Parts: sequence; C-alpha cells; structure tokens
Amino acid sequence: MFPIRDNNPSHSTAYVTIALIIANVAIFVLQLSQPGDGSNRITWKYGFVPAEFVTSEKEFNAGLERNPPPKVATDRLGRPLINPFTRQPILEPDIAAMRAAEAVPATINIFTCMFLHGGWMHLIGNMLFLWIFGNNVEDRLGPVLFLIFYLATGVCGNLMHTFFEPSFVPLVGASGAISGVMGGYLLLFPRARILAVVPIGYYPATFSLPAWIYLAFYFVMQNLYPASFGSGSHVAYWAHIGGFISGVAMILVLPKRKQTTPPPVYDPRADDADFVL
Repeated sequence: MFPIRDNNPSHSTAYVTIALIIANVAIFVLQLSQPGDGSNRITWKYGFVPAEFVTSEKEFNAGLERNPPPKVATDRLGRPLINPFTRQPILEPDIAAMRAAEAVPATINIFTCMFLHGGWMHLIGNMLFLWIFGNNVEDRLGPVLFLIFYLATGVCGNLMHTFFEPSFVPLVGASGAISGVMGGYLLLFPRARILAVVPIGYYPATFSLPAWIYLAFYFVMQNLYPASFGSGSHVAYWAHIGGFISGVAMILVLPKRKQTTPPPVYDPRADDADFVL
C-alpha cells in the first residue's frame, strides 16, 4: 500500500522537511558519483554497523576480518568476473571498505546512516513518505523541535534494529526517522485522509482511507508481521518499528503549536479514489 498524498494542508512552509529531502538527494547523487567502488566504501564508512555499537573495537575488527565486506571481482581491464556455471558475479573481499568501516565511530554513524540510501527506489520512496507526513508534523512542532524529533526517532529505530539484529551489515536509510514522523502523524492527525495505491493484478487501484487505518496497516502488516515471522529480508523492519514507537511516545510529551485553522471537511462524494473507506 503506497501513499500518494493526504488531504491535510499545512499552514507554514516546511523548511526542515524540504532541507532534509534536498540533503538526502544531494548525498545520494554524491554517493553515486564516486568512481569505482567508492559508493560501497561510503556505505561502509558512514553507514551504521550494529555490531560495532555493541562490541569492543578489538572484537569488531576481528569480526570484519572474518566477514570482510564483499565486492565484485574484476579483471585487469576492470570488467566484472562472472562464474561460468552460476552466471553470478564473483565476489572478493573489499579491503578498502573494511578499513573505511573502522574509520568513523558508531556513535557518529548512527546519525550519518540516515542520509544514505541503497538505490533510487529506496530514496524516492523515503522522500515521498517524508513529504506527505513530515510537512504536517513540522507544522505542529515547529522547525527546530521537528529536526530534533526526526533525528531522535531515527536513532531510536537504529538502536532497536541493533537490539534484534546486531549484525556486520551496514544499516542505511532514513526509514527509521520517517517511521517516527509517521508515528507522530498518527496521533496528531488520525482522521486525515490518505490516498494510497494498491496493485490489484495489473491495475493500480486507489484507496482513500483515514490516516489511522493506513498507519496501523503500515505498522502491523508492513513491518511488525514480517519482522516477527519473515526471514531473509534486507529490509530493516525493526528500525521502522522502533522509529514508529518512539515517534508516538515523543509526540505525546513534546510541546506543540496550536492548530490555527480547523481540519478540512471530508466529502466522500468528491473523492476520486476507486475505493473509499
């Protein structure tokens, strides 16, 4: 279930939300522009490796030696080597990435990892979620408090991921912080309407539903269920869950601006969605 927009206009310019989107896009473009294996080294240098946070420096370095970051092996001309039987790329240890992983402490990477992404779809999806839900939460908290809220929920998400999966795989992405924003949105605007797309076969059906239903579905079905019963996924579900829970908790105690205008009146007859709940 992928959101397109909400019917909840903000009453001030979301400067921090816009700045975060610009920063994430700019850093991703910079990451892609690195020559050779530079992008992979940035991921290992500034991504958050949970094992580094819960082990000593000696134990972490020993773990990296046993499980070095992989890279695609190449020939003398820089062409990737392919296994002739499996047709898969041949991997070899990336020593430069391993050294990069040791360069920046985890206490810094727990923040910097929020500005790295694993691909265009990862980035675009996160930034769309941030825009839909972030501008309204920033409108109620104000820019300074919203930035603190965003970073704090991202850290909480990373810590929960570390508790459940203290692995040597770097964690990247703003999803934990954005889940925190969504948790805050749930309490602030439960009756706002979300227009979402759900593929039914080859048809992208649109659903209009209250924010509390959409966000409950996001939390339970798209994160809690696969985190509890799924296996083998590269999605950091526990980071999403930790961010969401911390967002709900923080929005309860943080001071909020008064809403100067009443929320828009919803008229189901004017809704252009295929299905209205």
